[in-house]
Amino acid sequence: MEVISEDGKIRISNDVIMLIAKKAVEEVEGVISLNSGLPVGIMEFFDKNTTTKKGVKIKNEESKVIINLSVVVRYGTVIPEVIQEVQERVKKSIEAMTDIEVNTVNIFVQGIEL
Repeated sequence: MEVISEDGKIRISNDVIMLIAKKAVEEVEGVISLNSGLPVGIMEFFDKNTTTKKGVKIKNEESKVIINLSVVVRYGTVIPEVIQEVQERVKKSIEAMTDIEVNTVNIFVQGIEL
């Protein structure tokens, strides 16, 4: 991903964006872990604008990114509330640290852990 400033271009690796997303998810109470599933790997194989690593998939669209996360949540949490907090934190963290606009943060709840 590139950010263009007055002084020139800044290239930010998708790995950096993924790390920021992972750290933001770890801060949310009720999320046990990120979980990679087979469908994410298959999607990356067919879509060259996508980067995937353990539970985080990034798709570049011009100057914006789409973030897809697969998570496992703690049993007893109110899933919509937890997921909304994850979406807000991930979007805010990526935009604040990279100045890259996050178009969408999609969350896939892959499991519940007791």
